[in-house]
Formats: sequence, structure tokens, C-alpha cells
Amino acid sequence: MSARSIQTFIACCLLAIIAGYLFTRMQSEPAPDPVSVRYPQPGEYPGDVRVSMAEGAMQYPRGAMPGEVIVYFQNPEDYAAYVAALLKEGIAPLGRIDELLSLRLDEASLIRLPPSEYGGDLGYNFYVQQPLPPVDLDPAALESLRAYGQYAAEITGDLEGDGSGVMVAILDSGISANALFDDVYIVHVDLVGGGVDGPGAEHGSAVASIIAGDGGIAPNAELFVVRVLDDQGIGHSFHTAEGIIQAVDQGVQVINLSLGMYQDTSLLRHAVRYAAERGVALVASAGNEAYAELPYPAAYESVLTVTAVDAQGRQAIFPNQSMSIDFAAPGVGIVAALDEDATQLFSGTSAAAPFVSGTLAAMISAAPERSISDHLTILRQHLNEAGALGVDPVYGAGVLDWERLRLRNQPGRADVALAEIHLELDAQPGTTVPVEVIVQNRGTKWLSSSSLEVMVDDNDPVSFVIESLQPGQSSARKVYVQVPGLTIDTSVRVAASVMPDEADSDVKLENNLKAIQFSPIAR
Repeated sequence: MSARSIQTFIACCLLAIIAGYLFTRMQSEPAPDPVSVRYPQPGEYPGDVRVSMAEGAMQYPRGAMPGEVIVYFQNPEDYAAYVAALLKEGIAPLGRIDELLSLRLDEASLIRLPPSEYGGDLGYNFYVQQPLPPVDLDPAALESLRAYGQYAAEITGDLEGDGSGVMVAILDSGISANALFDDVYIVHVDLVGGGVDGPGAEHGSAVASIIAGDGGIAPNAELFVVRVLDDQGIGHSFHTAEGIIQAVDQGVQVINLSLGMYQDTSLLRHAVRYAAERGVALVASAGNEAYAELPYPAAYESVLTVTAVDAQGRQAIFPNQSMSIDFAAPGVGIVAALDEDATQLFSGTSAAAPFVSGTLAAMISAAPERSISDHLTILRQHLNEAGALGVDPVYGAGVLDWERLRLRNQPGRADVALAEIHLELDAQPGTTVPVEVIVQNRGTKWLSSSSLEVMVDDNDPVSFVIESLQPGQSSARKVYVQVPGLTIDTSVRVAASVMPDEADSDVKLENNLKAIQFSPIAR
């Protein structure tokens, strides 16, 4: 028997043994039923609309703050003229953002001095809030998620930079005093009243501790903390836009936005554009409502959107899904700051977003001469494939891998990975469907050829050859399976293994094997 045949025989034996073990484990610890995303109901979240009047009374859609409006101007001259007219009438606006030629007015002031006479347009001020806790999901499915139970820095490991010389803005519920922040330089701004460290600051504190301080990804980063959410985790679009402008003018390089709303407003859109045009990275959470769309500001093209995975690398069930998601990052059971010297296990896309913000802060401090665009290119080149091949609505472009990021300049590193076994969750019972088996080169050298073995249930393995892969590249092969019926205890099992031609050169054999067990659900 040739050396090649022996190698293939051994690989098949190992695959059968590992598959049997994994299948046994999966039957004793079954994966949760997949959760389908849902769309907001018609009229549940109105989009960007203009203020309407009916019989002299203001009409406010759901989600808008009653009794006030936003006034927009197209040119500085009209804006200045209206501000001067307000001053002459003794009217003080509720807020103003000169950079965006925008004012926040109460309804009485609007009626007393109509902005339309000065070329002003009107819009609503919508509520913004922290991503809601997961709702309408099977508790057993949520309990199946595996918590990290670690500080962010323990999850990522040391990175090339520590955040020195970089300022990150956190628009959230404030920040509480905590020993984790003892050595962090923090600038505070309170836009809602009640103090930046007042009641309700726990959410913002948790976000901040993932980014900076003792246990943070970029421990020496400076923080510009803008409180835009009250003690109930609720704010509005005007303060969010105002916070973005203040952060940019303060000189921050990254803005973290673990908040959102389901209305697109001109004010927030222009604030995001203001930041992006000045080279500031905006990072936002994807939301926890299991919708098939994103909230704003995450939905804006120039905003980096982050979904959450658990400690097994599985999507955390509750995040919203969209093809516009950029990254997947840890978001289940992260050890984070609470208040005083306490900590909490922090979960949600609110926890995932600061992993990207903190990573960018570390990268910027290590190479400040690079643009944000260059840093993002590097980050995207070292994502782990997950879900369907390429960008998909569940994992976006892939899952952050800090080991690959850390070792990216180590030449000749061979690491072929069995990245994913992907079967569409809506596969119907009794149908024959394709299963994508995805292989990824996670090393730093070209791989000339690799051998892939796939086994469905107890059938003989099917062999494939994966041709050359450049670093970071993925390739998929398909097998077809019969989806079982809805009978109890029926499922289809797929296991796969991959080996490079030079098997002894692979530095991470533990990612060469994967197995799944799929059971259809009634719809």
C-alpha cells in the first residue's frame, strides 16, 4: 500500500471514530432547534417621515417623542437667521447641533415661530434604546448557549497594541466607578441629566470594560463617555447625533454604539456621515430582537455592524440577521464591569460590538500611521468563515480570530481548518438538499492541496481534493442528504475532516474535524 493510501486510510478511520464520538455527544447534548428571524409588523416601526398636522394638532407616529420636533436647514444662512429669530422672540431651543444645522424644538415654539418661513424642514425625534433582552425565544435554546465566563482580554489574548494614544467614544448609559477603570483616562459628558455615573450606568460600564481598563482589549485606551441613555436605557436620536458630533470634535478614532432604533432619520444619518467623512470608525450592535433587519445606526452602510456568538462559536440565536452584518464576536457570558467593584456576566450584541471597537483601538495604537480603512482590511482578512460560504446574514463576513490576527506576520504557518458544515435551517422534511462543507486556509502560507473526507450518517466517506488555497481563502464542496421526517428522534448526521498534503505541517489539528446533527422542525 502506498504512503498516500495509508494516509487516506488512517484519515478515514479517524473520521469514523471522531464522528461516532461527536454523534454520541450530540445525542446526549442535542443542539437547540433553530430560531427563525421575524420581520417587524407593518407600522410597528415607521421610517423617516416628516411631521404632519391635522386640524392644528401635531401627529406623532409610534416611537416618536411627543411634544417636540427636529428642525433641519439646508444652508448656514437660513439656520443663522432662524436662530436669531428665536433669540429675538426669547425662545430657547431644547437643543442645537450647529455642525448639522439642526435644532430640537418643543411644539409650542414651533407654532409660535414656524421654521418653514426660514426654509426649515421638520422631522421627528425618535426614541433610542439599548438592545432589548431576547424575547419570544425558547428558554431551552437560550440555555444551550455556552458562556465565555472570561474577561475580554482573556478571550482575545495580548494584541500588538494596547490602545495607548487612542480615544474611544462610548455612547451609552454612562459609566460607574469601578476598580477596572482605575488607570483609565476618562472624559465624561452627560446629555440626559442624572450624572454620567448615575442609576442605569451598568450597561455602559460593561461596554467600557470590554474596550479598556484592567481586563479590556485595549487597556490603555482613553475613553470619551457620552451618556445618551437614561436609567431605563432609553434616549433619543437627537442626543445620539449630538454625542456623535461631540465625540468626533473631541478627536476620537472609534465610536461604540451599543444602542439602536428602527427608524431612519436625516439627523442621525448626517451625524454618521459627519463621523465617517472624518475617518472615525463607528461600531454598532446588530440588536437582539431576532428580526430579519437591523436597527439604526447599525443599518447605515458606513457603520460596522457586529453580531454575537457564544463560546462554541455558534451564533447566539437572538441577534438580528442581515447581509449587512460585518463581524461576529463574543457576546455570551462576558465578565464585565457592573458598579463599584462588582462584575457581571454580560450578554448580547451590546457585548459583541465593543470587541470590535477595542480591537480597532489596539490595532490603531500599534500602527497609527495606517488609516482606519487599512486596519479594517487587515481585520477582515483574518476572519474565520462561519455559516454559508462568504458573507451571510447570520455571521456576516465571519468571526473574529485574534490568534490569526496576532500571528499574521509569522511566515510559513500552515493551518487548514474544517470551517463549517452548512445546511439551510428551512430544509423541508423528505426533501434532498445540499450541504456545504467549507474548508478555510487559516495559516500564512499557500496550501497546494488538501484532502477532504465527508461522511453522512453511517455511509462510506466521500473524498474530495481541495486545490490550492491562499491565506484566508475558503472553498466549499457539496454533498446531498435526505432530510428526515418529523418523527421523534430522527436526524441526519454529517461529519468531515480535512488534511493538507503535508499533514505533519498543520499547526492546529484540532480545527480539522467537525460534525453536525440536523433535525427538522415543524413550521
